[in-house]
Amino acid sequence: MIPIMDFQDRCSRGPVMQADDFDLELAFKVRELVAEYDIKYDPGNLVVSDRTADAIFHAAVDLLADIGLYQMNTGRVVKYTKEELEQIAKESRENPACVTLGKSPDKMTLRHRKGTDTWAPTNYAGPAGVAAKEWFIPYVQSVAQEPSVAGIGICPGLARLDNVDPKAGTLTEVYVALWEQEALREALKRAGRLHLNLGLLGTASTPSGTMAVMEGGFRDAYNTQIGIHIMPEQKLSWNPLLLAQYCEIRGIEPWQSSMSCIGGLCRDGAEVAVTMVANGLGQMSYAHGATMSYFPSHLDGTWATRDSHWAFSGAARASERHLGLAVGSSISGIDRVWRTPVSLWQSAAVVAVYVASGMSYSWISGHTGLEARLIDQMMKACTGLSAERANDLAQKIMRKVDELLPTIEKQVAFPDAYDLDTVRPKPAYEAGMLRVMDELARLGMPLN
Repeated sequence: MIPIMDFQDRCSRGPVMQADDFDLELAFKVRELVAEYDIKYDPGNLVVSDRTADAIFHAAVDLLADIGLYQMNTGRVVKYTKEELEQIAKESRENPACVTLGKSPDKMTLRHRKGTDTWAPTNYAGPAGVAAKEWFIPYVQSVAQEPSVAGIGICPGLARLDNVDPKAGTLTEVYVALWEQEALREALKRAGRLHLNLGLLGTASTPSGTMAVMEGGFRDAYNTQIGIHIMPEQKLSWNPLLLAQYCEIRGIEPWQSSMSCIGGLCRDGAEVAVTMVANGLGQMSYAHGATMSYFPSHLDGTWATRDSHWAFSGAARASERHLGLAVGSSISGIDRVWRTPVSLWQSAAVVAVYVASGMSYSWISGHTGLEARLIDQMMKACTGLSAERANDLAQKIMRKVDELLPTIEKQVAFPDAYDLDTVRPKPAYEAGMLRVMDELARLGMPLN
């Protein structure tokens, strides 16, 4: 791997370029590469083939070697040689991921997984999104108290704490983030799982805010991952480099997360898959992590579509065959349908495609503890399905999603789904979710 300090020079002495020029160069290069390697988005086959996965990997190496990363603070391009990138891939491939987080009795492991493996992905669930002070603790507790949840992949953040609005890089960021850590501890205490891994921080995002929370004693290397990821598409700044250096010093597994937008610089799932792997390789070059979340979305913020399913499959299968990473993603419907049956339908399609594509962990499993439990059942049910059978199931589910999605206008708030005193699902909400599971079984998902 390339030493982290090497990036001081690469960010300061690389070629000078305007951001718009970098974007244009990337957009034209990825188009050229998908044509050269004959990579074609196919909505009829959502689990990509070995040939396509290999082509995506090689195109991604060429893309990063040719384009590099753009350092937004210095206006310079971080350059790589193809040999450097191939060596990074080789080292990662020859040392397959096996990352342990949490403490006994709540240890969890994130491992490199193939789509054909007969063990199910780890349910690294997370109560994501913005929470209110009044239901922050029950929201987290609803997930932590589920035995099938091995760890919390991401924690919610507060939009406002009493009369304080958190603002990145100011005192309020630390003030609110410290309240969140105390509340998380209380939620784990109520769930009886004090040693559970807590994953990503919520409000704390800057290097100073992150370090303040860690030094406060609420977080440690055993129960935290810190995001060091770059912005789409291939945009770097000093912040992720500083946080990657901090992770290295403290022995923290960095949170590598590669995102790309369909309909932006990348036109479709094929281009997004290539760019996500290139973005991921760039993060690996400085953060040296063993886990990678891939998250393709559309420019308008939607996801869980056929395009995004195919893009994830392409990136995950390329990583499965060439990088040895533990690959994860979010299992969730789009935000406007959270905590509705439609969200669970969308999650089911994600499960069918992603488990067959080598996903090893889910860092969000719906948006309540009940949904995390049901998604865990789905992941176990879909483990071992052939690519053909997984694709057939996903296509049936997506046709149901097409039918239902236009009928939902807004998400269900957590207090409307769960009783805040008992931290148990309300009867109507639970019944709606269980009906989805019955219908999935009738469609062919092999649920017990």
